[in-house]
Amino acid sequence: MGCKQCNKKVSDSDRIVCRGFCESTFHMICVKVDVPALDVMGTHPNNFFWMCDECSPKALVESMKTVQSDIAKLASTVAALNEKVEARSTSSSDWPTLGQKRQRDSSADPPGKANIPVASRGKKAMTSVPIIADAEPDDLWYIWLSSFPPTVTEDDICTMVKECLSVDEDDPVVVKMLVKKGVDVAELSSITFKVGVSRDYRDSSLDADNWPAGLAFREFIDFPRRPSVTTSGFAKRRTD
Repeated sequence: MGCKQCNKKVSDSDRIVCRGFCESTFHMICVKVDVPALDVMGTHPNNFFWMCDECSPKALVESMKTVQSDIAKLASTVAALNEKVEARSTSSSDWPTLGQKRQRDSSADPPGKANIPVASRGKKAMTSVPIIADAEPDDLWYIWLSSFPPTVTEDDICTMVKECLSVDEDDPVVVKMLVKKGVDVAELSSITFKVGVSRDYRDSSLDADNWPAGLAFREFIDFPRRPSVTTSGFAKRRTD
């Protein structure tokens, strides 16, 4: 093969090949490439290579054309996306922005749900109607009674308390079974009751001689309810 520049024959010892577009052969002396430079290119063929003067400008121009083409395609894509965003913003101008809540439409509330009046309680004392069970007197003395079989009812406890404490007929006795909401009483081994009586029976209610053998009793202490933890890790207040 001959040197492209001088057209003379090129031997392997003084030959260098253009790795540009032409891939022509040259004398190293014709293109002013010394031996150390050739050794570096031979040791690192992927990092160093040589192109002739004709191919170097062409390579640069072609590379710039490729970059410009990629930039033009990217600009076209961005412009198309901007048009879509502007069209959606124009047709949905009432959309809430980031961090802004949509105003509540009161007309969407179910009938009868809004503006519910606060309930009031009656004051007139009447004997012809039953007393509301939840309206417990505030001045009662409460005791805790336990170790009863699940077949025992609140009425049974009321009868027993009146007999054991010799409660007068006019004195109130309030009994409440202490069972968690949703629990089947029949599946329990024993049940507990909260009993409210007049404070006149405080001492007699704490006397073991007045209760049946084996019955567990003490003053009822109403501990503040602690929030229970759900499986998701958030605390909620118990409602049972």
